[in-house]
Amino acid sequence: MFDTHDTLHQALTRSEIWNGLYTALMASTPQLAVRSNCDDAEHCGLEFFEQRPRVHNAPISGSITINLTSGAVIVRADGYPGPRWHAALDRLASAAATGWTWQPDADHKPGQLDGVLHPSPSVTAETTIGRSGRHEDNAQAGLALIPAAPEAYETAWTLAVTALGVLVTNEPTYHSRVLTEPDPTTDYSAAVSTVAAALELLDDNDDFGAARDEDPRWPDEAEGTAVRALRDFRDALIDVKDTLQPSPRTQNIDRGGCCDCPHEMEV
Repeated sequence: MFDTHDTLHQALTRSEIWNGLYTALMASTPQLAVRSNCDDAEHCGLEFFEQRPRVHNAPISGSITINLTSGAVIVRADGYPGPRWHAALDRLASAAATGWTWQPDADHKPGQLDGVLHPSPSVTAETTIGRSGRHEDNAQAGLALIPAAPEAYETAWTLAVTALGVLVTNEPTYHSRVLTEPDPTTDYSAAVSTVAAALELLDDNDDFGAARDEDPRWPDEAEGTAVRALRDFRDALIDVKDTLQPSPRTQNIDRGGCCDCPHEMEV
């Protein structure tokens, strides 16, 4: 949650997200002009439009907005072909556990579809794709990436940069030159639990503490190396546990209910 446009802008700058958004838009085909738009009290972002419209009085146009309260980012665009949108959405789904779930638009608009994807355990993606009212045979669509918690803000923003890059450059394999893409399938809480369980099992094994370079019970050199590394890791954890004391909890803080998450996109 961000108190002001300035604090959000600082977070976007520090994380290189602003740079990533600009870099993608500057590499666009066709060429786009870009301007900042932080006039809205609840949102801050960028607007873009086609510099030399191929269709007179109907340039490709769109925006990227980030919600100050929820950290959700929404990409909207009017005028790109449907396949380019689907390429961007497919890129988000490429590493997800399951693909997009599609259904007819809630308002039953002809030719309009709504989709939901979970590209990361901590991020939900929602999209609406329909026909453009100004661009024949092209699409008007929106994509929202909604983080479940502040810790997932940067993951959602980086995924948005990737999807935007695919859309505006028409490169399905687009990679930002300034950002490292997250691994959206990594569930860090589950990984910690798995490592803890594995260490517990090894700790209960009599052979665990006895593993040595010359130990014949470890026929594979890699196995011996792995077990010794885990033993050292276990010992280090024990040392840390003995020296660190948790800070006392003085009070419970009620942070209130859900914020204004943009689950419904007006595209």
